[in-house]
Amino acid sequence: MDFDQYLSAHGDALLRHAMIVTADPHVAQDVTQTVLERAWQRWSAIGQLEHPDAYLRRMIVNEFVSARRRLRRLEFRGRVFDNRLTSDLPGASADRVALVTGIRRLAPKQRAALAVRYWHGLSYAEIGAELGCSEATARSHVARALRRLRIDLQESPPIVTTPTSNAVKEDR
Repeated sequence: MDFDQYLSAHGDALLRHAMIVTADPHVAQDVTQTVLERAWQRWSAIGQLEHPDAYLRRMIVNEFVSARRRLRRLEFRGRVFDNRLTSDLPGASADRVALVTGIRRLAPKQRAALAVRYWHGLSYAEIGAELGCSEATARSHVARALRRLRIDLQESPPIVTTPTSNAVKEDR
């Protein structure tokens, strides 16, 4: 399979993987573009692999981790979410914002481990192979990420907005 055919068949899945790992659609596009440029240059070798998908997913994780190291000095600010994409359930939007904020605070390897564990359904041995670490380290990344998310979600106060917050108080 040549590179164009592979990209047509698997490009969207690679971008989704990058979006899960980075928790930011703009960063995901940049990381995916960088990885695909490098993969295109070496496609004759990558295309011959038994599992080129796994190889490219690992390239995405590695590029994201490297990019985070390069940009560590910059201060990142949260993005505003489009509420049209969330559920209409009461509090669902606030829960989603809190969860995504918590995921963004995770270390890149922990975020990547969660992504491949829960999005791709990989075993700990497969996660270790994908992240370039042992199975025990993969378990540790997932466990620490989940613990950090639980702590962050318990500590974060609920976001409450009331339509009368700027209204004049009643006389008593």
